[in-house]
Amino acid sequence: MKPTLEDVVRPGSVVSGYRIEKKLGAGGFGKVFLAWRDGGPCALKFIHLESVGEWGWRELFIMLRHEFPHVVKLLSHFKWPEEKPEYLVLVMEYVPGVTLYQWARDNNPCARELVEKLLPLARALKAVHAQEVKHRDLKGDNVLVRETDGAPVLVDFGAGTMPNAPRVTGALAPANLRYRSPEAVAFFLREDRKRGESYDYSVRDELYALGVILYVLATDVYPFNGPDNELLGEILEGNPKPPSVRNSRVPRALSELCLCLLAREPHARVPNAEALCDALEKLLEEAKADPRWAVPLCYGWTVDGRTTEDAPELVGKDPQAWLRRWIRQKPKRGRPPAPPSPLRPRVRWAFPVLVAVVGLTVGVGQVLGQLRPPPSTPTPVQPAPTLPLPAEFSLDGPMPWATHVHEVAPPWKPPEADAGAMPSKADTPAPVTTMTLSSGTTRMKKKAPGSQAEKEKKGNGSNGANVLVAVAAAANMACPGAQVRKEPAPQACPAGAVETMTRQLGMDLGDRGSVDLPGKKYRNNEPVPVKDGPISLVLVGDWDVGTDARGRGGRTALPNGTRLSGQLCIGEKRVYGRITQAVTPAGDTFTVCMELWEYSGERGIEIEPDGGAVKVHPIADVRAVDRFE
Repeated sequence: MKPTLEDVVRPGSVVSGYRIEKKLGAGGFGKVFLAWRDGGPCALKFIHLESVGEWGWRELFIMLRHEFPHVVKLLSHFKWPEEKPEYLVLVMEYVPGVTLYQWARDNNPCARELVEKLLPLARALKAVHAQEVKHRDLKGDNVLVRETDGAPVLVDFGAGTMPNAPRVTGALAPANLRYRSPEAVAFFLREDRKRGESYDYSVRDELYALGVILYVLATDVYPFNGPDNELLGEILEGNPKPPSVRNSRVPRALSELCLCLLAREPHARVPNAEALCDALEKLLEEAKADPRWAVPLCYGWTVDGRTTEDAPELVGKDPQAWLRRWIRQKPKRGRPPAPPSPLRPRVRWAFPVLVAVVGLTVGVGQVLGQLRPPPSTPTPVQPAPTLPLPAEFSLDGPMPWATHVHEVAPPWKPPEADAGAMPSKADTPAPVTTMTLSSGTTRMKKKAPGSQAEKEKKGNGSNGANVLVAVAAAANMACPGAQVRKEPAPQACPAGAVETMTRQLGMDLGDRGSVDLPGKKYRNNEPVPVKDGPISLVLVGDWDVGTDARGRGGRTALPNGTRLSGQLCIGEKRVYGRITQAVTPAGDTFTVCMELWEYSGERGIEIEPDGGAVKVHPIADVRAVDRFE
């Protein structure tokens, strides 16, 4: 098999005089490496000429002719290898720093700081648009915050366009669906669209994408989210919840500007980048006289970053409303504290473990008692102490319950006042039942009058019991308990999953990727224990599509480190996995339909003889399918 680019371009190797230090990342059109030459760093972007060379030439065409403020600079370019060129290599300015979204996670900015970051970006777009250039893939992960001065820098013009640029066919430019404007979605879904007809991307599309970025920075969730088919409908409807409603710490003026950028009708939006700059400058003037603009938008991880609003709200008359509120809890941002000593977590977790978890551990009867309306005499509320950071928590790694930009808080975390959530999952001092909500659970479905579910609700004195049972059942849907040990029944793929894999990601049904199971140790292939329920796997290596028989060409559909989440079911002799969500390291989320397979070509993974816990080989394949068998 022909060696991959990573096999040849390795740390320490030299490419046309540039010494490679490490790989920085990968996207649909190229892979980027940090390199050094003449004592200075630069970023080398390798674009495969045979498969996606047209896009590379477009990027080169745009960058050669312009140099914009707050936009990454092109330093040079060449084709490589010299004797038989396979790649166009763009030598770009190296911008040390993190993405705009990661900056928000790390620093927990206030509203004023958001405007201070967006204003230079708006000025950069003003200069870009003045030259009739459009980026067309504007998102938080294509904006870097330079660590030396904190300035935002726009990167990756791989999907960009300008007059007379080399033409590339396609109805829409490649981009994340969440950043598409309503008119772009309407064009894509139009039945009378002619073959070869392309969407006329405008400045208002670009500013709509910037509105999505602002919404995410302010609320920590996308304005619209969910499976692709639902997401398309929500974007077309165009009625996002105001940021100030989703997060009460967002100033009303900033919320209104965000909604203006996201208006359904193009003529109702901010008309151009110049007008946006004026609006942001006015907000900065307003921020000087209003102390609310200096309040961090999210809760921090420290004691003074928590309030009495953290108190549990399971006790009440409407548990369903509480659950809906819990799903969108406000996330933690900022630098987490160092993990406490090994002996502290047990003491500190003794009280904060929530009523729901305690109830599920000791029995349903206690849950029913805790969910009844509170007694007439008030009970003092004890503030919840700061919870320790679980050892396995990572700000970069999405968890199985991830439904938004960050993770939704698991049920044992204390709820908070506004929308958003605390991420992470931790070992607890006693066995607990873990409940996991899928992205679809955020949309509550009403029970039909007279249905069996409605009768059960009327016949039971506790609505909360029904809520908790429903959540627990959803977490283990289509997977029998470990004691049953039989193969799961066939099941349809999630809505829109097959189209996402084949049309958006470019996969063929039957394509495979390699994954590591939880518990796998570095350079150690000893069997790992598994159990029924939610599973989160890590993609090992890039999942490339469109390669030839020798593994040449193609592009990356899902990059190395992508988190694949779904359900695991233990059968009599094999363990079966059904993957329904893929979250890339950059945060892009896709609804997928994949099954766990062995290298040998059999569905499921054979259970290793152990006599105790169920164990399997720690490395497996995932295969794209059109139905769970």
